Amino acid sequence: MSEHRDVAFEALRHYDVSPQRVRLAAESFNSVFRVTTASAVYALRVGAALQIHPEGTAAVEAAWHRRLRQQGVCVPGVLPNMDGEFATLVTDGQAEHEPRVCILFEWVAGRSLRSCMTERRSAALGRLSARLQQDAAAWSPPGAEDVLLADRVLYWRLPEQLSLAGPRFGFGTLFVDALARAQPVVDSLWQSPPHPPHLVHGDLSPQNVIVSPRNGLVPIDFQDTVRGFEIQDLSITVAALRRWPDGDRLVDAFRSGYVESRRWPEVSPALLESLILARGLHQMNLTLNMTDIDGLESYVATHAERVRAWMRCPTGL
Repeated sequence: MSEHRDVAFEALRHYDVSPQRVRLAAESFNSVFRVTTASAVYALRVGAALQIHPEGTAAVEAAWHRRLRQQGVCVPGVLPNMDGEFATLVTDGQAEHEPRVCILFEWVAGRSLRSCMTERRSAALGRLSARLQQDAAAWSPPGAEDVLLADRVLYWRLPEQLSLAGPRFGFGTLFVDALARAQPVVDSLWQSPPHPPHLVHGDLSPQNVIVSPRNGLVPIDFQDTVRGFEIQDLSITVAALRRWPDGDRLVDAFRSGYVESRRWPEVSPALLESLILARGLHQMNLTLNMTDIDGLESYVATHAERVRAWMRCPTGL
């Protein structure tokens, strides 16, 4: 943790801010620090040592933030550093690590949607998803071609670890068999595209939405933005909502909110289920590439149960 804080302070030296207090606000894949100055509050995202996105993603992320703000969508502003760049690269002192990508945002006051999810807010999340997709379908920033393409199940820049996880945890070839079965589903989308691929948020889940007293739902963390199809983006949100005890009702509310302003993609239930499973494999591969993960055995076992159930069903091809 101390090395993350050291990276945060080094990054802040590159911005025209005078921090009075810097404290850890959230930590998952990245670390987010709340930076308080005499006149403002900021959020500094310190990227993980594991670089899973191509260089240039941060510039596209910042461009989309600016575009959305111009269109009246509330998202945090992105501050350039003193060199005019939106990404600040900081080494953490460990030779084997690539520089960490740090970005400074305006702070969004409010609560994480993850802590206060309701059906009403899930419907609002659906409307937000439709708004983001509507904007992205009509616009593409310079550099968008450098963003990851979601044409593979495992599209983050990571080694494939699923083939090792099965034998390690007693599941044999289950995960690689699922990967081999899921990839043709993704291939079918790209071979017969439902629409031209465009930027999508890539992780519009409750943990990446702030419930603001002033502005309602505010999306954050566009770092996982990719070029893909709207149904892929929707499958990511649906997969996240299903983790709640009342997940089915939340999904129904989300879809109802979405269709208020945008048509739900015409895909079979089997195809949607396959994309949700593909998302699970994608996230599992990320977790397996990280070190010092507590509860990894139960985590893999939970995924194995879902994969086995999906392997018994049609893929939607």
